[in-house]
Amino acid sequence: MRCLRYILCLSFLITLTHAQSNQTDAQRDDLAGPVKSVSTNTKSLGVRWQQPGGPTLLLPIWCRDCYYDPDGSKTRSGQATDGEFSGETIRLVRDANGNVIERFANTAVAGLYRYERVGPFGNIEQVSYQDGKVLVRSKFSYDEYGHMTEWLSFDAQGNSTGRSQWKRLPQGDVTEQSSYGKDGELQWQQTWDPETTEQRFTAYDESGKAKQMWTAIDGKPTSFWDGSDDPSPFGAGFSAKSGENDVDDYVFHKDGNYERSRIHFEYLGPDKRNMLSGEWRDAQGKLLLGVYYEYEIDSFRNWTERQVRVWSPDLGEKTLYEVDSRKITYWKK
Repeated sequence: MRCLRYILCLSFLITLTHAQSNQTDAQRDDLAGPVKSVSTNTKSLGVRWQQPGGPTLLLPIWCRDCYYDPDGSKTRSGQATDGEFSGETIRLVRDANGNVIERFANTAVAGLYRYERVGPFGNIEQVSYQDGKVLVRSKFSYDEYGHMTEWLSFDAQGNSTGRSQWKRLPQGDVTEQSSYGKDGELQWQQTWDPETTEQRFTAYDESGKAKQMWTAIDGKPTSFWDGSDDPSPFGAGFSAKSGENDVDDYVFHKDGNYERSRIHFEYLGPDKRNMLSGEWRDAQGKLLLGVYYEYEIDSFRNWTERQVRVWSPDLGEKTLYEVDSRKITYWKK
C-alpha cells in the first residue's frame, strides 16, 4: 500500500474508524482476546525527539481507559486523570440478532454527544450534536466486500463540506482515491494501475488547474512537477512498502529531485502487533532516527508494560523516552 506523505501511515495501514467489518472495537484498539477493560498509565521522560512525516515509529496508545462488551464493542472511551474520567460513555442499540445498529456517545462536556447509525460493514452515518443542535454530519458507503467507497461530510445546515471517494479491487487495494471540496471541486486525485504498477498523483487549484503532479512505477518515482507557491505542499511525496518489513519514503523537491529514506521494522511476533524497533535510514544506509521497545506480555499477547527508547544524532544513544503500563481485565469464557 502507498501512503501520501502527511497522511498518517501506521505500520503500512490507513485505518478509518469502523471501516473494517472483520474487526471488533477492541481489535481496532490493538487488543486481543476477550478484553473487558484497559487502564493505562504513562510516564513521559521529557526527551526532545521528533520524526519527519511518513511511516510512524512511535506507536500511539489507541485507547487509554476503555471498556468493552463481551463481543468487543466499546462502551467507554477516554482517559482517567487524578481519578476523574474524561471521554465518552457509549450506549449501544442492537437488533434481534445482537448486532450493533446504533451508538449514542455522551461526553463529559455538557450538551455534547454523538450519534452513529451502523450497518453490516461499519458506520453509515455519524452526527455530532451540541445542546440538541447538529454540529457536523458524515455519511459513509461501502462496496459488497465491506470496503469504504465514499465519505460525505456536511455542516450544521446540511451543506456539503467535502467528500472522499475510493475505487478498490475486491481484496481492498485502492486503485483510485479522490478528494473534493465543499463546492464539488476536485482537490486531488491519486490512481494506481495494478497491471503496470504505475501510480499518479495530481493536486488542483481552486480553478481546477493542476498545480502539482508526480508519477511512480513499482513504488519508485519517475516524474515530479510542482507549480504551487507552497514550500511544503500536501502530497509532496509518498511512502511505499518495499519489503516484508521495509518502507521507502520519498520527499520531492521543486527542482524535480527527491530524497529517499528506508524505514525498517522488527516485531515481537509474526502477527506484527508489537513493534520491537523501527529505524529510519537515508539512501546511503546512515541511521537518522530510531525507536526501540521492550515489553511485558500477558497470555493473550497484549502488552502490560512497555519501555520506549529513542535515538537521534543529537541524543547520540538510545534514550528512555516513555514508560507505559496498563491493567487489562478479561471477560471469562
